[in-house]
This record gives sequence, C-alpha cells and structure tokens, in this order.
Amino acid sequence: MPTLPPGANAALPAAAEVTLALTTDRGHVDLVALCVRKDGTADGDNGVALWSQPTAASGAVTIDVRTDTVTLRLDRLSADVHRVLVVGQADDVADLAQVGGMTGLLRAGGTEVATLVVPSPPALPTVQIGEIYRHASGWKVRCLGDGYAEGLARLLQVHGIDVAEEEPHAAQAAAPARSAPPVDLEKQRRVNLQKRVEATGSVSLVKSFQAAAVSLDKTGLTGVRAEVILVLDVSGSSLKLFRQGVYHQLVERFLAAALHFDDDGVIPAYLFDSRLHDAPDITLDNVERWSRDVAARMDLWGTTSYAPPIEAVTRTLRRGNAVPTYVAFVTDGGNQDRKQATQAIRDASALPAFFQFMAIGRENEFPFLQKLDELSGRTVDNAGFFAVPDPAALSDAEFYGKIMIEFPLWLKSARSAGVLG
Repeated sequence: MPTLPPGANAALPAAAEVTLALTTDRGHVDLVALCVRKDGTADGDNGVALWSQPTAASGAVTIDVRTDTVTLRLDRLSADVHRVLVVGQADDVADLAQVGGMTGLLRAGGTEVATLVVPSPPALPTVQIGEIYRHASGWKVRCLGDGYAEGLARLLQVHGIDVAEEEPHAAQAAAPARSAPPVDLEKQRRVNLQKRVEATGSVSLVKSFQAAAVSLDKTGLTGVRAEVILVLDVSGSSLKLFRQGVYHQLVERFLAAALHFDDDGVIPAYLFDSRLHDAPDITLDNVERWSRDVAARMDLWGTTSYAPPIEAVTRTLRRGNAVPTYVAFVTDGGNQDRKQATQAIRDASALPAFFQFMAIGRENEFPFLQKLDELSGRTVDNAGFFAVPDPAALSDAEFYGKIMIEFPLWLKSARSAGVLG
C-alpha cells in the first residue's frame, strides 16, 4: 500500500465506493468535500459537503462528522464530476500548522489502498488534503497539501460557488490567519514538483524542468493551468527518430513543461500514422522507457494523416471550458489528408485547444503546416508552427522559447472570443 506525500499520485483499483478517513497528530480538523467539473467549477450547494451539510452530489458524496470520514460512491457520481477535492478546515485551532501532521487512510471497496500524508501543513485555515480524479477509464488519487489564507469562502469562490455570507465556523477559523505571513503557493508547488523530478535521478529532466520554469516566467505563463497532450507522428520515416533517441529527448522535454501546467505529472499521448493508435500516458515513472516501448511495436509505421489525432483531441472539448488544452503536435513529414486536416483545425478553432505544430526538418519542406499557421476562417488563431532540422541542437531555453511563444497570445484571444472560459 503506497504512502503518498504532497504531489504524489496513485491509481485506484476498480470499486464502487471509496472512503478517506482523516486523523491528525493533535487537535481536530473538519472535512469538506468539493465535487469539481473539468472546467474547475462546482455545482453550487449540490457540489459541496461539509459539517453543516454532510451530503453532496445528490447523495454520491457524504461526510461522517463523527468519524471524520468522506465516502464517495463513484458509481453514482455524475459524469460531469471530474474530481472530488477533500479539504481540511481548522476547527479548534487557528490554522492547520497547529495540528501537526494530517493522514488520510484511503479504502476502495473496503480494502486499504493508499495513505495520504501531509506531514507539515501550512499555517492556513483551509488546506487541500487530496483529490480523487478521473483518469482514462478509471480513477486516481493525489495528495495535495496546499491551501487558502482567506479560508473556506475563498476555496468555494475559486470553484464558482457564490458565498453571500461566510459560515460562522469558517469566519472564526479564518480570522486568526490574517496575521500569518503570506504563503507563495506557486513557489511551494514548484518546490514540491522539483523534488519529484529530482527523485527520478534524471539530470536532463531536472535541467529541462528548470529551463521550462524560466521560459514560463518570461512569457507570463507562471501559474497557468492547462492540460498538455502530446501527438506524435509514428509513420515509417519516424522510426529512425525513435532509434536515434530524438523522440525520447522531445518526450522528456514536453513532460518537464507539462508538470508546470498540470502537476499530476501525466501527459496523455496520441500516436498516428494514417490511423490513430493507442498509447500509454507519459509519466515520471515511465518516461525513460516510453519511447523504447513505442519503437518496439509492430502495428505502426504507416503513411501520414493529421486529421485523426486532431479530431480525437477535440472530440470531448466544449466551448467555454475554463481549462485550456495545449497540444504539442510533432511530425517529420507531410500528410496525405490536407483537406480533412484543414477542416479539422478550422473546426477546432471554436474549442479551447491550442495546437503547437513542431516539424522535424527544414521549414520549406512543410508548406501545408505553414498554411495551417496562417489559415483564414477560424474563430481564433489556434495553431503555431516551427520547424527544426535537429531538435537536439536546440538548448532547453531555445526549445521552450519556441513552443511557448504563441500560447499566451492564443489564451488572450480565446478568452476574448468566449472560446475559453
């Protein structure tokens, strides 16, 4: 059974019911459970359970205030609930640093499956203990450990719940924390992430992670949350790129950037030649072997079509979502479906996804991608393009400068057009 410190995550076994029981070293902490959609919002009062209202999501989420246990009936959760946040609220203490460590014992179907440990909670009245979230066709759990100096009301506001008058309980708990020194949550998050990256033992991954942070600061993207997806060309000509280690370096670099945008440390991956192919997610645990495993497959290496992965990425997106999707689209050759790919990008322009096309070769070898970059008739400009003959010749700083330069502009125009909430 894994012990998960802040930032760590684990897959959950299939089970209809999951429980999390909280204990502390000293003092008492009240539990709050928040049901959050993919766009980051919750369903008003029906989306939150707490001590005075211990049921949410039409009964799928409950809190037992006697045993400090949250119960999730996953089979009864609405399909639009993407994750359930489990939060600790100061009760008989001014802030959660005073309770010492917090431990959440997680059971799935009655069996102990993980322990979430926040050994040193910050001096805040409201601290996120962990989240249970959808992943592929199942569920995962992640330990968190960050929080809100402004208390429970701020947590609810962040997730779209109007707070007309703060609960007396929350107000009393939050008040003493106003004199506490401010906590830079983004800096704290980065420190936790860097520790996870360093734990892999990969010097190149650590360097890429640090370079990505600098690039994000320069482009004003620090603190921006986004889902990062990698779309990778596996047509016949790309096999040499796998064998030469070029794709491995690219995968590692994109993972390092993705950690800053979405700290679950997971990149969903799409492989394509003339068809779309399944691929495992890229994670800190498998990044060293991921490219080798793909190169060993025998069902790939056909001709090239761009439309299938573009359509697959956008199929589940909805206009107005609050969380953008950044798609890194890597290819080493031209495509045979120009009409379909053009329409796919044009249709995708009304959805909250930005496509950064990266071609391996000389720019004049990819006239179609240049055309996509300048395509008319789109809701917003949703594609960027650059070509590079040898990706390994780019420093980390040059690489991140190229892949990040157009994303901030798209964020601004997509919000103005109502494409992004």
